[in-house]
Amino acid sequence: MAITPKGMRALCRLRSHLHSHSLLRSCLFTRPLTTSLPPRNFLGLSKLWDAGAAPSTLKDHTPSPTVVTSLPNGIRVATVNSPGHFAALGVYIDAGTRYETPELLGVSHVLDRMSFKSTRDMSSEEMVRKLETLGGNVIAHSSREGIMYQASVFPKDTEAIVDIFSQIVRYPRILKEELDEVKEGTLFEISELAEKPEMMLPEALHHVAFSDPSTMEPNTLGLSVLCPPGMLEAMTPETLRKYRSNWFTPNRIVVAGIGMEHAQLVDLVGKYFADMPEPSKETLAMQASAAKPLYGGNVQLFDTTDMPPPSNPDQRVFTHVYIAFEAPSIRDPDVYALATLTSLMGGGGSFSAGGPGKGMHTRLYTQVLNRFHWIENCNMLNYAYTDTGLFGISASVDPDHPDAHRFVIPVLCEQLLLMTNRITDKELSRAKNQLKSNLLMTLESKIVEVEDIGRQVLLYGQRVDAREMCRRIEALTTEDLKRVARRTVFGAEEKSPLRFGGEMVDWKRSGSGEPTVVIQGPIRNDLKYLEEMASLRQWPIGRKNREAMQRQQYGSGQ
Repeated sequence: MAITPKGMRALCRLRSHLHSHSLLRSCLFTRPLTTSLPPRNFLGLSKLWDAGAAPSTLKDHTPSPTVVTSLPNGIRVATVNSPGHFAALGVYIDAGTRYETPELLGVSHVLDRMSFKSTRDMSSEEMVRKLETLGGNVIAHSSREGIMYQASVFPKDTEAIVDIFSQIVRYPRILKEELDEVKEGTLFEISELAEKPEMMLPEALHHVAFSDPSTMEPNTLGLSVLCPPGMLEAMTPETLRKYRSNWFTPNRIVVAGIGMEHAQLVDLVGKYFADMPEPSKETLAMQASAAKPLYGGNVQLFDTTDMPPPSNPDQRVFTHVYIAFEAPSIRDPDVYALATLTSLMGGGGSFSAGGPGKGMHTRLYTQVLNRFHWIENCNMLNYAYTDTGLFGISASVDPDHPDAHRFVIPVLCEQLLLMTNRITDKELSRAKNQLKSNLLMTLESKIVEVEDIGRQVLLYGQRVDAREMCRRIEALTTEDLKRVARRTVFGAEEKSPLRFGGEMVDWKRSGSGEPTVVIQGPIRNDLKYLEEMASLRQWPIGRKNREAMQRQQYGSGQ
C-alpha cells in the first residue's frame, strides 16, 4: 500500500521516540533514538586478559552480589556495593507508551519532559538550582516499556537525590504554564526529528508491525514514544495526572543504587517512599488487563518523491528498506542466540575508518557493503521487549543508481536465508567474542550499571550479571543460531531447547509468522515493482510464503 508524502509527514509527526532496555537489551540489541546513556553492566576486564599472564596480575575478582529488598508497599530496592568516588541511583517505573490508551497518547513523552518542573516542596527554579549544586549526571528518560529517573552523584549527596526523585515521582504539581512551555519545546523536537529518517523509520517499522492489518491502527508496541502533535495541543494537566494515577504505583517501581550500602538505600527509600499508598483493587485489575502486543505483519511503502528536500543541503536522500519479523521476547532463552546472530551479521555504513569493534569482518560488511557500492548502509535490527520482539535487516540505497531499487530486496533476502542454514564455527567464535567484548566494555560507568540493575529487577525480580550472560553466550552452538534464524525468518513454531535460568519464560508468538516490510524514499517510478517485491513472494520468507513454495515444490499431497 502506497502512502502519500502528506501521509508520510503525518506519520513522522505522529510516531517516534525512545527505546530503553536492560543491559541485555542495550548490549545485545539495537538501540534506536535515545537521550540517555545505554545500560551497561560490570565485570573486571582483567577476566579478558591472556590466561598465561603473570599470576600476580590476575587476581580473581568476584563482583558484589545484587541485593534486593521489597518494602511493605511493594517498592523494590536493589543495590550493588561497588567502591568508588561516585554513587549512582535511579528510579525505574514499569510504565511507558505501550500502556497508553487513545485518550492518553503521548503522555509518557510529555511526562519525561515535565520531569524537573515544580513539585510540592520546590519550584522549578529551586529544583534546577539544587541539581546544579549536586552536579553529576541527572537524566529522565521514557521508552515503550519504562520511565526512569537516574543520577550519578557524590556518595554524600545520596539522600539529596533520593529526596529530589521522590518529589518528581510522587509530588509533581503539573502546572498549566509549565506544561504550555513544555508543549512548545516538544513540538519543536518532533519537527526536528521528522527530518531524520534514521530515527523516524524504526518508529514507522513498529507502527506497521504492531498494527491491525485491516485498519492499520497501532497497538501497544506500535504506539510511538513521541507525542502526536494533535494530542500535544489538547493535553492538559489532568491528562498527565490520570496516567500517573494508573501506572505510577509502588508495585511497579524499583529504586536501584550502586556505590552505597544496601541498608542505607533501603532506609532512604523507606523515608521518602514507604508511605506511598498501595494501588486499589480497581487499579490492579486495570493494570492486569492492559492490552498485549499484537503483531500484524504488514507491508507499507512511503513515497517521498514530492516531499521538499531536506533543510540541510548536505543531507543526502536515500531509499530505505526494512524487513522485520516477530521475534522472541527478552525473557525467552533464545534471546542470547538472537543477540549473537545479530553480532555475527553486524553491518554499518559504506564508509568506516575500521578499528576494533567496527565489525569490518561481519557478514553484512563482507557480503553486502563490500560488494554493492550503491548500498550506503546495511544493518541488522533487534528490538526485544517483555513479551515479544522484532528482528530483521535494513538497508539505505542511492535511489538514482539503476540497480538500487531493483536489487536491494533480493540482496537482503539472500542474507536472511543464509542465516538459516550457513554459519561457520569461525564466524560464531568471532561473533561471541565481539558480543562479550561489547557487553563487558559497557560496564565502566556506574550510571549505566545502575540502569541495568533497575531494569532487570523490574523485569525479572532479580539480576543476571555479566559473568552469567557471558557463560550463556559461550554455551551457544552454530545450530542454536540457525535454529533461531528459522524460528524468526520462517515463522517456525518451536520452543527454545535452551534452559538457562528460572527468570526465562518461553515466548508465545502473537502474530502469524509473516514479515513486516517498510520502504521509504523517492520511489514513484519504481512503485509497482517495489510493491510486488515487498510481498517477498519470490522467497521462502515468512510462514505463508514458505508453505506456498513447499506445496509448489513437492505437491500438496506429498
